[in-house]
Amino acid sequence: MKKKALTSALIALLISSTTAAGGVNLVQASGSNHAQSFDFSLPLDNHQQFIQQIAPIAKNAAKQYGLYPSVMMAQAILESDWGTSSASQAPNYNYFGIKGDYNGSAVQMATQEWSPESDYYTINSSFRRYPSMKASFVDNGNLLRSDYYYSGTWRENASTYRDATAWLQGRYATDPEYANKLNQLIKTYNLTQYDGTADNTAPTAATNTANKQTAKLSSDRGRIKLYSPLGVALPSSSLKPGATCTFGETRYINGQKFYRVSTYEWLNADDVVAIN
Repeated sequence: MKKKALTSALIALLISSTTAAGGVNLVQASGSNHAQSFDFSLPLDNHQQFIQQIAPIAKNAAKQYGLYPSVMMAQAILESDWGTSSASQAPNYNYFGIKGDYNGSAVQMATQEWSPESDYYTINSSFRRYPSMKASFVDNGNLLRSDYYYSGTWRENASTYRDATAWLQGRYATDPEYANKLNQLIKTYNLTQYDGTADNTAPTAATNTANKQTAKLSSDRGRIKLYSPLGVALPSSSLKPGATCTFGETRYINGQKFYRVSTYEWLNADDVVAIN
């Protein structure tokens, strides 16, 4: 297909990105939906320049958090409108439309949201303000990896980038075409070339494998929390106090010792009173 025809087809496809369901509330932050703001009038050379700009940053962030660079890049393109949205411009550098604050820094902006009852509507929201593009990409990776709600985007859980984009739909954004838009961007601009090969493991950390052992949990506290491979507490996972469980791997994360009790769940060593 010729470039001009391909661009026209994508204009029709890539419309509004909308509010995330659950977890952190995420929306495209340019203040208008993609039907109006997603800018395919830019020359294709400008698209390639933006891709070249974000590729090394996305690759590093995605590797750090065990995600697909292609998906991260497609989200940045869609959510920031090729880096032209007001949220992604300096001094904000918010390329993923993430609400809230970053180390206490935020910016107020109007944004489009969507619901089945109201269709698109505009509200004012607080969005994270970052010191750099790199910080935005790293924070996006941290968000997806640290919350089990997004575990379907992790490379050890998603056999292809399409599995990851399908998981984002209805979670990161309510737009029923969200995954399709990301897939089209990835396919059109050959973003899978940045994915490389994955070993389908969680992010690297100091680990050692041992024979299966039994851990007895503390009985003088409430439910015992379980943690993600990055040491972030999983809100929906816990164990009974005083219970026993088996583990076969030890990991140190930021100097804290953890035991692996299931494929994606880890136990803080501080919650263990005895090991057999």
